[in-house]
Amino acid sequence: MNSVPWQVNLQNSLGTYLPNLLGGIALLLVGWFIALVLSALTRRGLMALQVNDKLNANTHSRIDFERIAARLVFWFVLLLAILGMFSVLDLQGISGPLSLLASTVMAYVPRLLLAIGLAALAWLVATVIRSLVNRALGATKLDETLSESAGMEPVSATMGNVAYWLVLLLFLPAIVGVLQIEGLMAPLEGMTQTMLGMLPNVFAAVVLGVLGWIFAKVVRGLVSNLLSATGVDRMSASNDTTRDVRLSQLGGTLAFILVIVPTLVTALDALKIQSISLPLTNMLTIMMAAVPNVLAAAAILLLAWFIGRFASGLVTRLLANLGLDRLPARLGFGQAFGDHAHLGDDGLGDDDGGEAASSSTPANARWSLSDVAGHVALFFIMLFATVEAADMLGFAGVRDLLETFIAFGSDILLGLVIFVVGYWLANVAATAVQRANPEHGTLLSRITRVAILGLVIAMGLRAMGIADDIVNLAFALVLGAVALGVSIAFAISFGIGGRDAAGRIANRWADQILGRRKDRDREE
Repeated sequence: MNSVPWQVNLQNSLGTYLPNLLGGIALLLVGWFIALVLSALTRRGLMALQVNDKLNANTHSRIDFERIAARLVFWFVLLLAILGMFSVLDLQGISGPLSLLASTVMAYVPRLLLAIGLAALAWLVATVIRSLVNRALGATKLDETLSESAGMEPVSATMGNVAYWLVLLLFLPAIVGVLQIEGLMAPLEGMTQTMLGMLPNVFAAVVLGVLGWIFAKVVRGLVSNLLSATGVDRMSASNDTTRDVRLSQLGGTLAFILVIVPTLVTALDALKIQSISLPLTNMLTIMMAAVPNVLAAAAILLLAWFIGRFASGLVTRLLANLGLDRLPARLGFGQAFGDHAHLGDDGLGDDDGGEAASSSTPANARWSLSDVAGHVALFFIMLFATVEAADMLGFAGVRDLLETFIAFGSDILLGLVIFVVGYWLANVAATAVQRANPEHGTLLSRITRVAILGLVIAMGLRAMGIADDIVNLAFALVLGAVALGVSIAFAISFGIGGRDAAGRIANRWADQILGRRKDRDREE
């Protein structure tokens, strides 16, 4: 067999395809080298622009955008090199689809570059606007004022970020349109149109909110200064319970709330979001309708407080000058009120004893009877005022409860008065009985005291309305016990004292019976 034709065919084939193969390999190596160089240059350029830092700071992510961009450049250039290699090798089965892919990619590259340019422009414009917003808010010090008044973090950075992302969002439809991504175009255009349509409403709401806040702050300052000039702070400082409360600041805060709440509702209404503005409008209507009643109730309570303070002091001084503080000692309640006055022989006390008791009472005695009467007067004045305030506010349940408490309190006071007067009358009657019969009047004086006290207790409890049937039964039992005791004592005393007379009568009856029997025996 001759091997020359085989060698000749091999040489001819190698001579025909070897240059193409070497050229394809060389083209692939050169393309790979160019891809590496362009990838490195792309990454260095993006690193010089600090793309990673800026994008990660804005998106709060840790994505390596520089590496991704460099990889895309590398594989794009390498794809072109592979396509060139297959074209040199004349591999139509492989180079055909790759050529179509490369044609599509190359046709899309201008759009991609234009989209990147628009994105860069959007980022530049958004950055500039954010910087301008931050500087404007920082220059006017509005940010610090708003933050101090609202008690929150500075909002300049937040407003700048809002402007930044708003600009990017406005550029987004144009970028998507350049890329011809039809699936995203319609939603983005609808969202953008809706947002642009709401911008005037948002601007109007912001302006109304800022102006309302400024006006409310001015009103708060005016009201606070006006109330401070009238001296209302001295009224609160005169009382231990309200010493730390400044009425001028409280009034200014209330005025601020009354101004800012309608303003905020109006600002929200300017947004034309019915799901938010309608409930708030209804709430504001109810609040504004209740404001006159609330102010009237507050005025009633405040006026009643000052009138009650004045009336309490007046009642205390008047009763003290009338000598009411000596009355507990005369009634036997001196220890209960810190009074050590001495009673006279008649149990009523005298003026000298009262004066001595007053002089011996410590100067820091806190609960004299006149003080108690003054506090009771203040309590009932405030209670009546609270009833009227509850009626003004429409709190029917609270009003009825307080009215019931007032009625019950009046009954309790009437019962206490009956107790005090009855106790005094019992002492007077017992003393009178004791003086009428000094030797044997002790028992009768005690019986008199118990009887009067039982009657007084029954009358007092009945006046209080506490279990009338039980009171009547207890009163009957007390009187029955007293009557039974008196009867038994009378019977015992009569039996012991009349024992001799009863014996003589019994002997007489016995003699008569025996005499009759003797007469009968004689007749028989």
